[in-house]
Amino acid sequence: MTGTKGRVEMEVYETVYVNGEGAPSQEGVVKGAKITVYPLFEEPYDVPFETPEGGHGGGDPVLLADVFGKNKEEDRFHRAASHIDGAMSIMTGICANKSIATGLPVKVLDELYIPGYSRER
Repeated sequence: MTGTKGRVEMEVYETVYVNGEGAPSQEGVVKGAKITVYPLFEEPYDVPFETPEGGHGGGDPVLLADVFGKNKEEDRFHRAASHIDGAMSIMTGICANKSIATGLPVKVLDELYIPGYSRER
């Protein structure tokens, strides 16, 4: 990410599961990660942080606990997707396919039918 005061870079190294190589349960487990800040006109520095256990930077255990867990903990980052997020994800794919087929841009709102909603403004 680049901004007016410099840039921040994050490198993440995950295990992979390709064509039967490696253990599927270890797919996406972070093997290493590093955050480096590059301030303008100053020396770069690394930012220490904790890497949670589990696949995809600790996201897999959080997701599984949210879906299947009995004793759910409050997620202070509010990472769980809602039904609206799911619908918008599906609509993004539908619109991308339509755009590929037609070669034209496609607006998600133009593809939705929402009872009581008028596109006329």
